[in-house]
Amino acid sequence: MITDTLILVAAALALELIVTGIGKLINMWGQRTLPQTAQAELSETDKQKVEETKKLIRQCFGENVTEWIRRASNRERIELMAEFAERLAREYGLDIDVDVTVNNINNYGSYDWKEKRAEFNIALLMVDGSNEHFDYCVRATLDTIIHELRHAVQHKAIENSGFWNVDEERRTQWATNMAPENYIRAEVDLRGYASQPIEKDATTFAALAMEGVK
Repeated sequence: MITDTLILVAAALALELIVTGIGKLINMWGQRTLPQTAQAELSETDKQKVEETKKLIRQCFGENVTEWIRRASNRERIELMAEFAERLAREYGLDIDVDVTVNNINNYGSYDWKEKRAEFNIALLMVDGSNEHFDYCVRATLDTIIHELRHAVQHKAIENSGFWNVDEERRTQWATNMAPENYIRAEVDLRGYASQPIEKDATTFAALAMEGVK
């Protein structure tokens, strides 16, 4: 359920975006091209899930996501993204907590391995639909939801042999990468971050799922 408090926060953030400027906020969040790395190889199961993701996007937003979101109110945008994230998690067979929030402007979203919790900040969608960056805001929000839920898939595959038909070699590779002492954060080394097995995989999966999405 979307609370009135959340709507009030969204309204406050919309005002902040007007004052701050969406371009400045995007720069603060790091709209930058990741270093080029080879795409991760996806299995046949992955490819099937990519197609199912595209189908769910159409079911939730129609043939043109940007226009659908542009016409929606702030309340409706929150509800639409919350429903999409929750339905996608179910589609992926995930037993995690999914939370859509607009209570900060620090990042797009995250997946907490320990708590099995995905949180998505959709503050970028609180801007006017006529803004020149609106298309980017919509695509970035959707891409992040898919990317972070792919991390949840990786996590479940490590803990449950056979999940999504992930082979043992990839499970071991992902598990090694997820170890706190091995994971490289983007703010420390952007190239190293982008080249990590779990990040390269999640980036590839989300990019393919977003292909053709308007």
